[in-house]
Amino acid sequence: MRWLQAVIFLVLLLVTVSMNSALAQSPQGISATANKQSYEPGDKVIITGTVQQLTNVNPVTIIVRNPIGNVYEVGQVTLLNNIFSHDFVLSDDVQGGLYTVNIRQGSQTTQIQFQVTVGQTQIIPIFGSDIKVRGKDTNLVKYGNVEVATADNSIAIQVDTSKIQNGSITEEYQIPKQVIDAPGGQLDIKENGNVVDCVQTETDMERILDCPMSYGIKELTLTGTVVIPEFGISMLILTLGTTMAIIIFSQHRLRYKFR
Repeated sequence: MRWLQAVIFLVLLLVTVSMNSALAQSPQGISATANKQSYEPGDKVIITGTVQQLTNVNPVTIIVRNPIGNVYEVGQVTLLNNIFSHDFVLSDDVQGGLYTVNIRQGSQTTQIQFQVTVGQTQIIPIFGSDIKVRGKDTNLVKYGNVEVATADNSIAIQVDTSKIQNGSITEEYQIPKQVIDAPGGQLDIKENGNVVDCVQTETDMERILDCPMSYGIKELTLTGTVVIPEFGISMLILTLGTTMAIIIFSQHRLRYKFR
């Protein structure tokens, strides 16, 4: 019985030492996530996370590599308490595939991934600018006439969704803020006059909407607080003023010449 008790004691001792050793070597580490799992060209990628073991000397370093391993984006972020955030915008010619994000702070590291899907693109021209529409099935939607209403700061776009047969597809609209904007808020989106829930993000220059499109939708309406015609009208007034000044100046020269 004594030898059995000794064996049990040794086993318990080894288990305790092993557990303590494992706990001592287990890194506290970094936790991180991206705001989406899949992106398209022009999207804003936001990497956020926390550092459990704070090292004040070192910032958080973020390195993003494209599908063939080349560095696509590098960032260094100062911790706010134990939280970090870094964002960047994917270029229009970004390569499709799986991207890897390596994150380091001191000796702590972690890795996350996200997908970039390069789909089809349509252009909706508006007053010398344009809205880019991207998606895997954007060829199933046809965009027609555009009407701008300055009274309620809205843009109505005629839509043909007759080619969508089953369910819905997702269309991504990259809208320059000079076309329509709602500083400090979000755009109101309606399909056939009904409010629709679109995922909205923004960069310094654009608002990005991910909206569902299904069979039977004939009109997409965007409402903000500022629309482009104010810029167009200002340019028209400036052009007319310049033209009048040239005419008056020419008449004045002719009178002077024939005196």
